[in-house]
Amino acid sequence: MERRGIIDVMRLSGPLLVIMLLVFNGCTSSNQEEASNVPQTLEQDLQTLAGARVFFGHQSVGKNILEGIAGLLRDHPGIDLRIADYTSEVGQSEGCLLHAAVGRNTEPLSKCVDFGRIIDEELAGRIDYALLKFCYIDINRDSDVAKVFGDYKRTMDDLIARHPEVTFIHTTMPLRHSPGGPSIWLRELLGRPNKSKLDNIKRNQFNQMLRSNYSDSGIVDIAASESTHANGKRESFKMDGGTYYSLIGDYTDDGGHLNDRGRTRVASAFVQEIADIIRAHP
Repeated sequence: MERRGIIDVMRLSGPLLVIMLLVFNGCTSSNQEEASNVPQTLEQDLQTLAGARVFFGHQSVGKNILEGIAGLLRDHPGIDLRIADYTSEVGQSEGCLLHAAVGRNTEPLSKCVDFGRIIDEELAGRIDYALLKFCYIDINRDSDVAKVFGDYKRTMDDLIARHPEVTFIHTTMPLRHSPGGPSIWLRELLGRPNKSKLDNIKRNQFNQMLRSNYSDSGIVDIAASESTHANGKRESFKMDGGTYYSLIGDYTDDGGHLNDRGRTRVASAFVQEIADIIRAHP
C-alpha cells in the first residue's frame, strides 16, 4: 500500500517532483561543505579556563565535549588545564574543570537533584563556576517541556540564592540530527510523522525557554554550536510555520552523540563561551 502511494505521488507530481528532488540534493551538498570552525582565540580561551575552578554536571554528550577539550589541549601542550572527577582535591588558587555524570538519562529531575546535592554537600567553597547540562534523551515528543524547565529553573534559582559565591552558567540542551532528503520528504508527504523532528521541536522549545529566562546570565549554547555550519548557516527544518534546529549530520555517527569532527567543533565553542563568561564574571 505504501509503495503504491509513493507511485501515485510521483505520477501526480510529475516534473514538479523532479525539480524539488534536485533542490533537496543541492541543499544537502552545500551543507556538507564544512571547514574548520575553531575560534582564533582558542589558546587564550583555554588559558582562561585553566585559571578557573569549574564544575560541569553532564551525561554522555558532556563526555563527548570533555573528550573534545582533551583533544584541543593536545594541540596546546603548554596549557595546564586539569580535567578531573569532582571528588578530586582542589586548592584555593588551583584552576580545574571538575565534572560528574549526574542523575539518570530520561529523568531530568534526577539530574537537578543530584547536581544540587553535589554543590551543597561536596563542592561548596571549592568552585567558582558551575553548569548543568541535560541530554537530548531527557526530552522527546511526549515531554511536558514547561515542567522540565520549571524543575530546572527552580533548582538553579535555589542554588543561586544559596551560593552567591558561585557563578552558575546555563547550557542549552543538545539536539539530535533530523535527516532530510527526498525519501524523508516523501514519507512526510504521505502523512507519516517525522518523530525525529517532533522530538527536536520539544528540545528547541526548552532551549528557547532557557534563553528567555536567563538572557542576563551566562549561557553556553551547545545547541547553537551543534547546528551551525562553518559558513554560519544553521541546520534547520520548518514545521507548522515554525523554524527549528537540529544537529549537523557531519557531527555525528549515530544521530545524537558527537564524532571527532563534532567534538572538536562543539568543544571549541564550549571553551570560548565559558571563557567569555569567566572574563565577564572574574
